[in-house]
Amino acid sequence: MRPTPSDELDESELARFGLSRETDLRLDREGDFYSGQQPVAHPGTAAAFARWIVRAPDGRYALRNDLHYVYLTVEGAPLHARRAAGTPPAPPVLELTGGESEPLRPETLRRDPEGVLYAAGRDGSWVIRLSPQATLDLAPWLEEDEDDVVLRVAGRRWRIPEVDDPLQG
Repeated sequence: MRPTPSDELDESELARFGLSRETDLRLDREGDFYSGQQPVAHPGTAAAFARWIVRAPDGRYALRNDLHYVYLTVEGAPLHARRAAGTPPAPPVLELTGGESEPLRPETLRRDPEGVLYAAGRDGSWVIRLSPQATLDLAPWLEEDEDDVVLRVAGRRWRIPEVDDPLQG
């Protein structure tokens, strides 16, 4: 993480400036941000929050901008794909909330018991949850065989395993 002006300050020093890293900000399972019980309704604010998600030095999820970082609660995957784009046989590109994009890593694609798809993102240690629309967008890369649906990318085929906990990679 790049340093911010408040990185060297502990909680008591932050409090002197009326700041804290603790917040009631929350990212729910569906990829929507909340402040307390209120949804973050402004699309620009929600998009900025989605771009600002990082892991703080202590491993917790945080929102980091150029001035400060604050903790937030993440109730599922920290990254969310709203769409998938591209043309087979090239790999699909996941369009993330906030405007970022990530090439889909086919070998990391998995589904939970409810059929929701997940994949690895960023450095491979982050989890991306695919929205229903992003899942539908994968249709040109999907085909059926005698056992199941498989993903075909650049001439290779990947099964999409069902896992109990897709957040564990």
